[in-house]
Amino acid sequence: MYEILSWARVKHPAHLVVAAGAALLLALAPGAEAEDSLGEAQAAAGRAWYDKYCTQCHGPGGAPGSAVYPDTNEKVDLRRYVARHGGRFPAGEWIAVVEQTEARAPHAEVWREILEAQPQTMARRPVARGVVVLIAEYIKSVQTK
Repeated sequence: MYEILSWARVKHPAHLVVAAGAALLLALAPGAEAEDSLGEAQAAAGRAWYDKYCTQCHGPGGAPGSAVYPDTNEKVDLRRYVARHGGRFPAGEWIAVVEQTEARAPHAEVWREILEAQPQTMARRPVARGVVVLIAEYIKSVQTK
C-alpha cells in the first residue's frame, strides 16, 4: 500500500501515478479553474476513448451514426443525451447500459474490448469503468441545447 497523504492510500503503483497526476492538476490550478481544467482534461481523455470505442456506431462527436434506439428506431444522437434525460446526465444508467454483457446487448462487445484492454489485476473492472466514465465526461462536453 502506498500513502500519498495521511488520508489518501492506494494499493497499486499505477493508481499512485493517477492519484499523483490528479493531485498535481488540482495543486496547479486554483479554485474553479482547477475544476474546469480537470473537467477539460477528463473530456479530452474521454474523446480519445470515444474515438476508439464508440465512433463506429455513434458517429464522430456524438453525432448520429448507425446506432438506433430499439423502441423507436430513431438514430441515437449523444449530443442530446442530457436533454433526452430531462436535463441531467444519468451516470448510473450510462454505466449500466455500457456494462451489459448479455450476448444481444448493444454494448457487450465494446465493454468486453474495454475490459480486456486493462491489466490483469484486481483493479481491472474499476479501471475499465473509469474509461466509461471518461467517455461520459466527453459526451457531457458535446451536449447541444
